[in-house]
Amino acid sequence: MNRQIIRLQNAILNFRHGRLLFITSSFFALIYHLSFLIVFKCLKVMPMFYFNIVSVILFAFVTLRSFKMKNVIPYYFVCYIEVVVHQIMADFFLGGDADFHYFILLIGLLPALVFGKRIKLATFVVTISVVIFMLMEGHAPFIFPVYFISYKVISVIRIVNIACTSVVIASSLLMYAYIVLHVENNLEEQVNQKTKKIVRLQDHTIESLANLVENRDIDTGDHIQRTSAYVNILATEAFNKGIYPSVIDRKFIDLVTRVAPLHDIGKIIISDTILKKPGKLTDDEFNTMKTHTTEGVRIIKEIFSYTEDREYVSTAMDVAGCHHERWDGLGYPKQLKGEEIPVSARIMAIADVFDALVSVRCYKSALPLDEAFEILQKEAGNHFDPVLIDVFISVKDRVIEAYNQEEKKI
Repeated sequence: MNRQIIRLQNAILNFRHGRLLFITSSFFALIYHLSFLIVFKCLKVMPMFYFNIVSVILFAFVTLRSFKMKNVIPYYFVCYIEVVVHQIMADFFLGGDADFHYFILLIGLLPALVFGKRIKLATFVVTISVVIFMLMEGHAPFIFPVYFISYKVISVIRIVNIACTSVVIASSLLMYAYIVLHVENNLEEQVNQKTKKIVRLQDHTIESLANLVENRDIDTGDHIQRTSAYVNILATEAFNKGIYPSVIDRKFIDLVTRVAPLHDIGKIIISDTILKKPGKLTDDEFNTMKTHTTEGVRIIKEIFSYTEDREYVSTAMDVAGCHHERWDGLGYPKQLKGEEIPVSARIMAIADVFDALVSVRCYKSALPLDEAFEILQKEAGNHFDPVLIDVFISVKDRVIEAYNQEEKKI
């Protein structure tokens, strides 16, 4: 509730909403006082007639000043003082039977909206309003009116007061609903825009980090762009076919595509002598190379420790840490088997190996696309998830198209 009050206050203080509030409230205040100009002129209650003239001028002036200053607090205090003085004069000239004191209570409740978090000031104004109201109510029966007005006329004045008050309250509620709704929509739009900006910045950072790693070996070319494209194609088709529906949804597709460039981020700690070695790695060298998975998880934890999107970080760590696990349990670093391997890592493994097969490396030449697909199919159930391999083979044409598009960019 406090947050809503702050949002409403900010909306009221906003230039555009302030104009709406000032014009609307002043319009009814002017109508109210102009109507009583006529009433008191007809009744020849001249002090109240002149007071209403002053009130009309005052409201017009304060509205213009508040509109120029973009500040509703002075406007509120002027309204408050005017209402209190108005009720004192009504009691004095018309007698306590006029019974308009509830206006003081109504305006006394407004500080909760106007003053926001300034609880002490709001409490003070509300307390003063209650005290004034009780004092005036207590003395009302003993006040002898200066002007003798029939009970019927007093009843008419009461009806006019109630009618004006009802219109003002109804309009205020509608205005409140409009402002809050408008603020909520604007807030949601601002959050969405900032979120998109943060996501773009985050994705750009990821790609830059991944390129930093990949560019250490010029033979890898656009490996991260191609693998990301393959991951997106495979995940999307799996979703369309209802594969692993408890895991693969549209959000998963977006996440796994965005984190795919981070799958080899751990290679940043691998020395060039191993990373760029043209021949077969020794056992020690291969064991060192394997550490890029666990190091990738560590690096992701450190880099993204600030983010509140835990699902994003978790998916990134799964992809970096498990994309070398095998379906038969002979992979690394944890020797996970079958469905123990996260789905995101299983998808990443297929995309990564396919791109490695069809790309030139310092230790090998590129294989033809058809041969690469045949190798993947043979490894279904051994290296790769057989269900996902079937999906990957089913979108062979789209994978080849993505491959050719990236090749044209090189």
